Amino acid sequence: MATVRSRTEALDSLAVSTWRHMKQKIADQVFNEVVFFAYLKSKGKLQTHQGGKYIETPVSYAENDTVGWISDQDAVNINDIDPLTTAEYNWRYLVASVTRSQIEEQKNRGKMQIINLLKHKMEVAQNSLVKEVEARLYAGADTTNKKMEGLQHLVRDDPTTSTTVGGINQSTYSWWRNQTLAYSTTAEFGNSDTQSSASANVFGAAHASGPDKGIVAMRETKDAASKSLGNERPDIILTDYNVYRAYNASIDDHLRIITQKVGDLSFQTLTFEGLPILPSDNCPQDTSTSSSNLVFNASCVGSKIYMLDTDHIYAYYDPGMYFDMTEWKPVPNQLKRAAQIVTAMNMIACSRRSSAVIHGVFTNTR
Repeated sequence: MATVRSRTEALDSLAVSTWRHMKQKIADQVFNEVVFFAYLKSKGKLQTHQGGKYIETPVSYAENDTVGWISDQDAVNINDIDPLTTAEYNWRYLVASVTRSQIEEQKNRGKMQIINLLKHKMEVAQNSLVKEVEARLYAGADTTNKKMEGLQHLVRDDPTTSTTVGGINQSTYSWWRNQTLAYSTTAEFGNSDTQSSASANVFGAAHASGPDKGIVAMRETKDAASKSLGNERPDIILTDYNVYRAYNASIDDHLRIITQKVGDLSFQTLTFEGLPILPSDNCPQDTSTSSSNLVFNASCVGSKIYMLDTDHIYAYYDPGMYFDMTEWKPVPNQLKRAAQIVTAMNMIACSRRSSAVIHGVFTNTR
C-alpha cells in the first residue's frame, strides 16, 4: 500500500519543485543585476570549477630570457625557465534562508496560493542576494575568511604592504602588485588642499598641463597598468556616482557616450579612452556632507576609481553548489520550517599588475 505523504511533506516537495523551476532565472538575475558580474559573464569570465579544497589559478610572472640575437658562432641559450606559479583562493559560501510557517500555510490553503507565497519569499531572497553580492564586490579583505574576495583586497590602495592575496605575499613579489595612485596626497592632484578652496584639487579642477586633473590622473594610471607582459591592460572602469558625474561634467563639450552590450542587457554609459565606466552606489566614495573647510585626511578618504583587467580578474562558482536549496528543516520551538539557498563561489585574480586603483579622489558634485 502506498504511503500517503503528510501535508508538511507535500508542501516541502512543492517548495523544492517551485525553487527548481525558478532557480536558473534567479541565479541569472543575481549576476545580471550586478552589472560588473554581467560584464564578466558576457566575456566568459564567470567560470565553473568543480570541488577542490582551493580554487587554484596559474600566475605568469616571468619572461623567457633565452630570447636574443646570435651570430653563427654563438651558442644558443637553452636555460630552462619556469615562468608559472599558482595562486590559491578559498571557496566562499553565500547563503540565504527561506522560512515558512504553519500559520502562513493555514492562511494560504490553495496550491496556487502556496506557490505564490513561495515565489514571493524566493524573490525577496533573490533581491537580498543581489545586494549582498554587489556590496561584497567592493569590499576589502575579510578577516573571518568567510566572504567573497572584494576589489579592495584584490586591487589594493597600497600594493606594497605585507599582505597575502591568493596565497602570495605582495610585499615579497613585486610582480604581484597592482598599480595605484593616491590622488589626494600626490602633489599635482590633491596634496592636502581644502575642498572649499577656489583652487581645490578636486576632480574637475584644471591641471597645470591644461586638462582636468582627474583626467590626467586616469590617463597616467591607465598607462601604468598597460605596461605589463603581452597585452595585459584594463578594459573596464568602476567608480561611484560622484566621480561619474564629475567626469561627465569635465567632458561635457565633447561627450563620449556608448551603448554597452552586456549579455542580454544594453545600457548607455560614458567611456574613457575606449573603456566603459560603470558607476555603483556600493563603490567606496567621498561621503563628505559639505565642501566647506574639508581637508583631505584620514577622516575624509574620498572616492575610488578601479581600472580592471577582466581577462585576469574573474569569478568562479561550483555547479554542484549553485543556488541549490537544502532540505526543509523544522525550526526548534516554532511553528516554522526553514531551508537555505547556498552557492560556492569566489572572485579571484590571476594577475594584478594590469589592474589599478585611484584612491582619495574628491569632487564638488555632492
